[in-house]
Amino acid sequence: MAHYPIEALLRPPVEWSSSLAAASLAAIALRAPDFMLMTQTVGQAVAGLLGVLAVVRGYQGWRVVRYQRGLRHHRRYRVASASIQPKAEGLFLGQGFLWTARHTQRLWDATRAANRRFIEPAASWPRLARDASHRPAISGLPALHGVGLLEGEQPIYLPWIERQGHVFYVGTTGVGKTRALELAVIQDIRRGHPVICLDPKGDPHVLRRLHAEATRAGRPFYCFHLGYPAHSARYNPIGRFTRITEVATRIANELPSQGNAEAFRQFAWLFTHVIARALHALGERPDYRKILQHMNHIEPLLVRYFEDWLDREGPSGWRPLLDRDGARVQDIPRHLKARDPRALQLVQFYQAQELYDPVADGLRRAFEYEKSFFDKISVAVQPLLEKLLAGRTGELLNPDYADPDDPRPILDWETAIRQRAVVYCGFDALTDAEVAAAVGQGMMGDLVAYAGELYKHGLGQSLAVVEERPETCLHLDEFSELVRGPEIVQALNKGRGAGLRFSVYTQTLADIAAGLGNRDRATQIVGNVSNTIVMLRVADLDTAKLLSERLGSVEVNMLIVVSAATDSSVPDSPVHFTSMMQDRVSSQTAPLLEPGYLMQLPRGHAFVLMAGGQLYKVQLPQIADTPSRLPEDLDVIARDMARRYRPAAAGPVGGREALDAGQSG
Repeated sequence: MAHYPIEALLRPPVEWSSSLAAASLAAIALRAPDFMLMTQTVGQAVAGLLGVLAVVRGYQGWRVVRYQRGLRHHRRYRVASASIQPKAEGLFLGQGFLWTARHTQRLWDATRAANRRFIEPAASWPRLARDASHRPAISGLPALHGVGLLEGEQPIYLPWIERQGHVFYVGTTGVGKTRALELAVIQDIRRGHPVICLDPKGDPHVLRRLHAEATRAGRPFYCFHLGYPAHSARYNPIGRFTRITEVATRIANELPSQGNAEAFRQFAWLFTHVIARALHALGERPDYRKILQHMNHIEPLLVRYFEDWLDREGPSGWRPLLDRDGARVQDIPRHLKARDPRALQLVQFYQAQELYDPVADGLRRAFEYEKSFFDKISVAVQPLLEKLLAGRTGELLNPDYADPDDPRPILDWETAIRQRAVVYCGFDALTDAEVAAAVGQGMMGDLVAYAGELYKHGLGQSLAVVEERPETCLHLDEFSELVRGPEIVQALNKGRGAGLRFSVYTQTLADIAAGLGNRDRATQIVGNVSNTIVMLRVADLDTAKLLSERLGSVEVNMLIVVSAATDSSVPDSPVHFTSMMQDRVSSQTAPLLEPGYLMQLPRGHAFVLMAGGQLYKVQLPQIADTPSRLPEDLDVIARDMARRYRPAAAGPVGGREALDAGQSG
């Protein structure tokens, strides 16, 4: 069949006729050779040859039937988690095949109007046609995978070197993104990598799977969740930095920067930086609570810092001098007369003695601004900090490092990565999207800063022996919920050198643009992560074109039936007309994959573009076994998440049953 321009697989299995005839003749030759004028020996030889022919032709007919059946039937693909082991070939994605022009031709043939019966699901269930309620739920177009089953499937691997360019998973709700995430994290953890999963909305099954794999590998597990502060690890997004300017940058990056807001953002950065520098110089770790406290009342911080600095660097006997001179009321500007007298004393003494210290000078300038101006600038920061400090969330983001009675661990990226830990971060975005986005952005800024430190100094620069820098695998589910600032762009651009390997999961390209509020920056992000694209079923054409427009065109053949009749022009001729019947094969150019087909993929199926433009059709496996039981504190979180969380396509079925049905989002 492969030697002809048209494979002609969409037809009755005519090979079975010749197979039946050959088998019948073989039986006659074997049982009654004299009937065919043969000796017994010749009859046995002829029967053997005819038997081989019957088997060959029968197999050829069965291939046609099997191919046609594969065009309209789903195949369930389940594996045990114990069988998913890291391989040298790369990250296992599932079973599938390399998509070529042959598969484009087959799909083009199957979807022609004359051949629709071969891909109609109802044709597979004639006995149930009268009762649609019993008909199995068939999702998408099974022919997209069926066109490759004739040659068989093989395991599809993403080479580890390609993983360095990040992986972009895209698919609408309920088509298998979480299944893909689960498959990837199992392999990443078993390879010994630190694994960090950021989950804005909260999937209990992901939490259970991460903990089960961390326990199996004997690795530390951290759970940070804004929705469950009593059971969550604590985390200070601005507590770790290489340069003190990072504190102000992380806070200011969460403020609006369009139009006139940019000027307020720059002043907010300046005042935040002044406060952070003073706290750091006093030996205190900056956090959101302290920043907000001193943003509202900077005088106590100024007094503490000036006194500490003057004790260390000031003139000897400065305290008696300060008490003797006091504050010269006549020299105080009108807008400062209602301010703290001790702060005024210290500032005047500092200026009179012609002293200089960069931190003290920054505090002095902030103090000397008119209070109304300072309040206008700080009002841009205060709503953000109030969101982050409201309720028990403030306990998580402003941990007391000196409290021995708090059993909750404190999450720190250097420690987690050195321990090859598994980290799950839930942001409870369904409850409060604003706080979730702010914390996620702060966490991403912290990761970017630590990535820069890893790139420059390696892991554990303070240790006697610097450890080898590991590959850190980050899985960002619901990616559009986390891309609110420039930090993610920096992470994707520069994270490769620090060993960060990103796998991002989203539903559409428009979601990313909406999260950033900037379409150009969204295009930049997609360009950084789309070296490898795993595209499940998508819901809009623009997202589908992200993959299809990167593919070339191929030629498809088309069989055209031509018939014609011509009347004779000779009155006395015995030939009254002539007729003609022809089969012509023509070709036309078509895309290797039409974008519309990416909107018809069955659940758990994907097209994968990787390794310099090679396109694979893959079916993702479903993990058959349930993760082991969690410890009591984490089990409280998982059970409550399961109560509130429902996969979008699960319908009346919830929890594990929906996942077993292959409908996890």
